[in-house]
Amino acid sequence: MHSAGAAHAGEHGQDGYAERAETYLRLLAEAALRPAADGNISRIGRAADVLVDAGAISVQTAAEILADLRIALRVRGKREVVAAGTRLSRLMGFRPGSPLGQPGGARVPWRIIPLGPPSPGSRLTALIRTADRALAHAILQFSPIALLDPEMPPLARLTATDDLGTNYRIGFPDGAWAGSTWTGTIALHPAPPPAATKIEIISPNGPMLRADLITAPRADRTAAPAPEPVPDSPGERLLDRRGEMLLAVYAGGHAVSQLLSRSSLAELVSVLEAAGLLSPLSPAAVRLAALGQLLGLATQGPISEIPAQWMTVVAHYGRRRRPAPAAGTAAVGAVLPEIDGARFAVTGLHSALQGTFLHVVAEGVGPVSPRPPGLTWSPTRSGNPVQATDTGFSWWVRDDADGWHLAAFDELNPVGGRQGVLRMALLPPLTHHTTALALRVTGPTTRLAVNLPVRW
Repeated sequence: MHSAGAAHAGEHGQDGYAERAETYLRLLAEAALRPAADGNISRIGRAADVLVDAGAISVQTAAEILADLRIALRVRGKREVVAAGTRLSRLMGFRPGSPLGQPGGARVPWRIIPLGPPSPGSRLTALIRTADRALAHAILQFSPIALLDPEMPPLARLTATDDLGTNYRIGFPDGAWAGSTWTGTIALHPAPPPAATKIEIISPNGPMLRADLITAPRADRTAAPAPEPVPDSPGERLLDRRGEMLLAVYAGGHAVSQLLSRSSLAELVSVLEAAGLLSPLSPAAVRLAALGQLLGLATQGPISEIPAQWMTVVAHYGRRRRPAPAAGTAAVGAVLPEIDGARFAVTGLHSALQGTFLHVVAEGVGPVSPRPPGLTWSPTRSGNPVQATDTGFSWWVRDDADGWHLAAFDELNPVGGRQGVLRMALLPPLTHHTTALALRVTGPTTRLAVNLPVRW
């Protein structure tokens, strides 16, 4: 079989997966051209979705195979059966192996600029310096009078400068209001020069906040360990991410039947096994079926196969009464090593009645579907339909009381180029002011674990 467009063996860390997956999809396409075929290629489209989601083939390769199939059907005078569109035409998530940075240009390393002790009221957390900007999670407290002018929003009135006299443009990639307090991300253009020691944000009524920039390395800052190869196959990783999506939908108070059924699970496993991405002896399908059964689906599996981290989420949101989330904002400043063509920097977390959210600067994660209206991570269940999003990465954190939390995708807001601000909802939310987080991020082929200090 011709495999043009497939990833080279070993490109995703495990030899042969890409070639086997493309060969399988092309064989399906050839079978659809046989005289006995009915022209219904919806099954092939669904199989292409699965292989793309597993990171085994690229969107471009899958789209080319399906396009060639449609042309071949028309040339042979076969009528293509119109079926519901597959996800392939609207998949916008992370693509493994996508290059970082601009073509022909060297990537500029990110750097954490630690800040001095926070002052009461408005504050910044750790500042992330990228190539042409700096990003920081922030809390801005305004006078209620400043909110009364509808023609001039309070954020539009702010300016920024440093002790060297540099004037900055201020952007607000994301954020939310709670009364007269705004919580979100501030982007400063350009990036502060190395000699700057103070950043000041000024409102028409005077200085709003001052932040000291600490140029010397902190004593508690240690190098993050390098990512390690993931021993699981692409099929196992995809099934585990499907389980995490089920947990996120369940935590949001929505029907998990929108994501998984006995027939869809059977078809998913069948495609992965036939494409050589999943061993028939793998326990991944069993634990996903067991999780579905626990959440009320018509799948079957032993409950003992469900991982302890998954059970933590199920147990919390299965309670009739749940402990209230902790309240406050904390600085968590860390640039993570590059993982599977993407890099991340954790800036801070914010916890309130709506839940606990981890704020991350991301690069190499493509645009993904926005959070659907009505989706909430608050303790009350909204009952609105939900569209779960798979970014290609799994995020889990453990607090200092050994409690596990799934970091589920909430939204991604672009800040320019390939960079964006990623907001992750911790499920369940933090119920105390933890002093440390053990972060575990798993990509398509590699994973990393790092301990992060938390400063409230």
